[in-house]
Amino acid sequence: MDTLGHEIATARRLANLTQEELAARTGLSVRSIRNLESSRVTRPRPATVRLLREVLGLPANPAPSGRIRPMQLPLEIPGFTGRSAQLRQLDRLLDGGPRRMSSVVVCVLSGRSGIGKTALALRWAHRSAARFSDGVLHVQLGGSEPGRAAVAPAEALGGLIEALDVPGGVPCGPAARTGLYRSALAGRRMLIVLDDARDADQVRPLLPGVPGCMVVVTSRDRLTGLVVGEAACPVAVDELAAGEAWDLLAARLGERRLTAERAAVREIIAYCAGVPRALAVVAARAAVQPRLPLAEVVRQLR
Repeated sequence: MDTLGHEIATARRLANLTQEELAARTGLSVRSIRNLESSRVTRPRPATVRLLREVLGLPANPAPSGRIRPMQLPLEIPGFTGRSAQLRQLDRLLDGGPRRMSSVVVCVLSGRSGIGKTALALRWAHRSAARFSDGVLHVQLGGSEPGRAAVAPAEALGGLIEALDVPGGVPCGPAARTGLYRSALAGRRMLIVLDDARDADQVRPLLPGVPGCMVVVTSRDRLTGLVVGEAACPVAVDELAAGEAWDLLAARLGERRLTAERAAVREIIAYCAGVPRALAVVAARAAVQPRLPLAEVVRQLR
């Protein structure tokens, strides 16, 4: 299989599309797609290639082989559970709709402290990273860290420009950094995760200027300014349901330990009120003391 055929086939599988479904979306024949993927056709028409790349979300001009492909995501948080509705919403933003390929897609995950915004962002980003052919960027903006100033946009831009391996170094002025950053992103298909944003003004200079990229922002604030000004899609991250909380505890403590003390587990879930960080703290306390009855953990919580 040649490079183009392999790229198209891989992107189609990552999008969970059959050859027939891809044909329906593009208006091409199944035979044309099959011939391209199997390398029976090695020089397809440019219009065909452009159409397939657009529908599959691939960049119009593939990155040169010598370009570094950033993959800056931190470790995915173990024991992730639930959030199926929010994951589907993120999938829909990436998969289609009238805005796809016509504008930068921005999504804001908002919710209270400890509710799992970062865990959700990382879960989806890791799961979808292969669909961003030019890589994934990640910035910790520190918008809610106590006792510390949030990361200034100019500082964040410096790190992003370095990650993009732009020749000539990082400019001094904030406006010049924003311009160079947006120029470097032009023609690339990338995911940018901006974690723990303070407000919309901190985020705006970090948004790409041309279509092709997707930005996922997490914040305690709803960032209404981005929703209004940049048509960002708001996604609320709320408390876990009781069954999801059980699954989180089971992932960390084991199903057998939970089923042996169901009443105590129900009390733990009620005490933590569906907040993932609270559940993780209690699970850690029980995990480091494997002989400690969960009923005793409940007693200590009271």
